[in-house]
Amino acid sequence: MKLKSLAVITLLVLGCSAAFGQSFSLGFLSYDMAVQYCDYEVLNYSNPYIAGTHDLTTACFLPLNAVMVGFRGDIPISTGAPVTGTVYILADSTFDAQYLGVSGCQIDWVTKATAYKPRYPAWGWSFYYTCGGGGDYLGNWGYLTKTLGASHPVGPVKTSFGAATANPKKQ
Repeated sequence: MKLKSLAVITLLVLGCSAAFGQSFSLGFLSYDMAVQYCDYEVLNYSNPYIAGTHDLTTACFLPLNAVMVGFRGDIPISTGAPVTGTVYILADSTFDAQYLGVSGCQIDWVTKATAYKPRYPAWGWSFYYTCGGGGDYLGNWGYLTKTLGASHPVGPVKTSFGAATANPKKQ
């Protein structure tokens, strides 16, 4: 009886862990691969939903991380968007985290779930933003990488969304 109970509990634990999906952490490279940005994403997904953190504190030294939440979608190539195909579309609270309050601005993040492959490079992330009720504007885009954060920055640390911190290395 004990062995049977252990087997049932083991199957239950494995089944529940699979239901919660998978996670990934990916860094952001610029569209020309010249800049490794200091921020990165740490996301958990269970199709079609996704949620996680836009890490702004570890390598960017900003005071707060942002929250990201969204779902899986498809963006056709015909839209002309830099990131197309099967993607995750997320609301991102980066502006509020950066300004420590309600900024009135919103970022809509588009990301793939895997890093670029040198043999088949494709843009893996982009974001659109709006402030104060205007339209959505393409803010930036680039490649996803397994490298998290800028490792040895020279000068101000750069974030994917355009902010720069004054101190490249927090002491």
